[in-house]
Amino acid sequence: MSMMDMPIKEMEAYLGSSIKPNDFDNFWDREINSITEENLKYRMVKKEFKNKQSEYYEIYFNGIDGAEIYAKYICPSSKKKFPIVLEFHDYKEASKGWYHLSRYVAIGYSVVAMDCRGQGGKSQDIGGIKGSTVCGHVINGLDGELKDMYYRKVYLDAYILSRIIEKFEKTDISKIISFGKGQGAALALVVAALNKNINKCSLQYPFLVDFKRVWDMDLDVNAYEGIRYYFRWFDPMHIREKEVFEKLAYIDIVNFSSKLSCDLLIGTGLLDSICPPSTQYAVFNNVNCKKKHLIFHKYGHELNNFFENENLKFMQFNNVN
Repeated sequence: MSMMDMPIKEMEAYLGSSIKPNDFDNFWDREINSITEENLKYRMVKKEFKNKQSEYYEIYFNGIDGAEIYAKYICPSSKKKFPIVLEFHDYKEASKGWYHLSRYVAIGYSVVAMDCRGQGGKSQDIGGIKGSTVCGHVINGLDGELKDMYYRKVYLDAYILSRIIEKFEKTDISKIISFGKGQGAALALVVAALNKNINKCSLQYPFLVDFKRVWDMDLDVNAYEGIRYYFRWFDPMHIREKEVFEKLAYIDIVNFSSKLSCDLLIGTGLLDSICPPSTQYAVFNNVNCKKKHLIFHKYGHELNNFFENENLKFMQFNNVN
């Protein structure tokens, strides 16, 4: 275990330092209730390449602010309904390539993988942000209204996509899985918390968690570096500290955890210095549904084939042909 974090026994009881806003649930209920059929319109473009087992498509839809959002979609060629995985990528990346995503067809599943706006893929970020954009998306929009926050938009992009895939001809709506690593894990949890049609949720080293804890540990670097730079540039004496963390609480996935109602799997490496283990425990400890936490003592924020193997087992449905 990292010397920087708590003993395991303390982490097993740790619920996080984020204070959930009184209107948190109402805020997000209003956000998803504002989604209309117009928001669920999409364009599907079939790729020229295919094989006997798989069909490949590109999906385009408008995000909550009109930005064009892009996703890849692969489904088995057979004309029936299949389980589907919503896969979300880690921070500063993009959806995996067609070759990588094709693995889901081998287990009889479809997959949709979204590019987060303004990162390493094809999705648009149409801007209009008040304040700094130079050091990370966590603080993007922090000086504006709640609706201006970058991750409020990304969470709603992901939610809209989760609703769109329910319309696909080959989607078995009783077998939808959300999955991601790092930032992708945050999106997977938020989508599963907001869309009750999602049946399973799988996370590896979730990001966007317990911002105050990360800051207190002086780990507001790497993916969380925007928090440090924000205070250095705009509030060096921390006069607005309470206000800043109260606002970040609206995108802190710890505060979504209790809304989860589907089966959950989390994988945590105790040497993770990017997303501290205690913050990941806070997510797990706030979940009230069926859940399993896999602890890897000598792994950090990295590829872990042992987690991949357990994730494959977790994704199985008993009655899949």
